[in-house]
Amino acid sequence: MSEPSTSPGLWSLSDQVSEILHWFENPESNLWASTCCRRHGLPADMAGDIHSDSWVKVRTALARRTESFPDLHDVSSAHRYAARSMQRTAIDITRAVRRVESRVQVMDDQIYDPAVFEEMRKVDDSLMIERWRRAVVSHARQDLHCSGCPDDVVFAAALRLLAMIQIGDQASISDLVYEVLREVDDDFPEERTDAARQRKSRCSRCILELLHDAAKSAGVV
Repeated sequence: MSEPSTSPGLWSLSDQVSEILHWFENPESNLWASTCCRRHGLPADMAGDIHSDSWVKVRTALARRTESFPDLHDVSSAHRYAARSMQRTAIDITRAVRRVESRVQVMDDQIYDPAVFEEMRKVDDSLMIERWRRAVVSHARQDLHCSGCPDDVVFAAALRLLAMIQIGDQASISDLVYEVLREVDDDFPEERTDAARQRKSRCSRCILELLHDAAKSAGVV
C-alpha cells in the first residue's frame, strides 16, 4: 500500500480511501468495536460483527465515491472517519436488535399464553412431574437446535426453570428466566443491563418452547 501524501491539502481520494481502510487492520479498530458494544448495550461477542459489517459498509461507500473528502487530509481525520462509521454501524445493529426483540416479545405473548404456565405451576403429582422432566430430556436430545443460545444452556435452564415452577416460586416467568440463566450460564451478566436483556431475549424463546413441547408430550397441558 502506498503511503498517502503528508502535505496539507494534497491527499487524493485514493490516499483517503487507503488510510481509512488501513485503520480497520489496526488493533485500535478491534478495541473500538468492543467499546461500541459497551456504549450501546450490545453483547461483547458482537464486536466482531460490528467490525466486519462496518468494514463492508465503508468499503462499499468508498468504492462508489468519485470525489475526495474536502476535510480529510491527515491520518487522524481518516481514522476518525472510520471510527465514526463503525459507531454508526453499532447504532444500526442496536436498533435492529431492539426491533427483533420487540417482535419476539409479541410472538412470545401470542404463542405462550401465561395461563398455560400458570397451569404448569399447579402440577403437583410427582409421577406427572417426573414424566415432564423426562420429556424435557428427551426433547433436548432429539429436537433442540436453538439459534439464539447454546443448546446446553437452554437444556440446563429448562430443567432449572421446571424445578422452580414446581416448588411454587411465584415470580413471573420472565424473572425466573433471568434467574435460571444467571445460575446455569457463567457468561450471563449479573445485572439486568441491555446486554442481559438481549441475551435473555435470545435464549428465553427456546427455553419456553422446550418446556412447552415437553409438557404437551407428557400430558401436562
